Amino acid sequence: MIIRPFIQRIAALLYAGALLAACAPSGPTGPVVFAASSLQAPLDELAENWTSQGNREPVLSYASSTALARQIENGSLADLYISADEQWTNYIVSAGKIGPEGIRTLAGNSIVAATHKDGPHNAAYEMMPTAAELFTDATVTSGDPESVPLGRYAKEALLTQGVWDDIGPQIIRTSSSAAALRLVLLQEADFGILYASDALRRDDLESWSIFADDAYSPITYKAVLLPSSGHPEAAEFLDYIVSDEAAAVFAKYGFTLP
Repeated sequence: MIIRPFIQRIAALLYAGALLAACAPSGPTGPVVFAASSLQAPLDELAENWTSQGNREPVLSYASSTALARQIENGSLADLYISADEQWTNYIVSAGKIGPEGIRTLAGNSIVAATHKDGPHNAAYEMMPTAAELFTDATVTSGDPESVPLGRYAKEALLTQGVWDDIGPQIIRTSSSAAALRLVLLQEADFGILYASDALRRDDLESWSIFADDAYSPITYKAVLLPSSGHPEAAEFLDYIVSDEAAAVFAKYGFTLP
């Protein structure tokens, strides 16, 4: 009986805050960027480089592509949306009636199996192991396939290998790719099905490319200039993160080039 009025009061405060934010004049910050959590390392570096060139510092917010799309759908203010999931990119583009000039491709990625080098499952294999060989009698983590693109790619790959029914129900499902990586780094999971860009840049992880490229949907990161954006530097920052300079940064962090 007490909870409902409390929730209504919080909702009213949030709504009032959104109205104030929409009416407030632009501050000294740069464009607001909603980006997939797997992009944090390269985007942080690119934002720093952008700011060092005399531009205003972008405001970067990381989460799963699905969660960020839902935030935009529910009225959160952002200038750019960068997704690891083409389905959600297409949803935002369709809902916002965004033309091709507002959509840019940044990079690509793949998924691998990874374990901590100090863990009991770090072993040498004469041939590339299968998912069944690695994951039997082990704990495995990845994103939640119902809400996290990484998890959906992992499910597709395990279905292709015919082991989803055995392995899928045991997977520790996380709310983002960053959370799955963290579980493996903390050795709270024996293995992770992770983005290659997250696993390969870590000296403390051993990884195996056990999934064929055609075993799951192509992983492509696309950036969308949102129609609600009014920031004068949003389009310029979008141009910058698809530049040749940015491509070199993405490649440094293990991403493939579009």
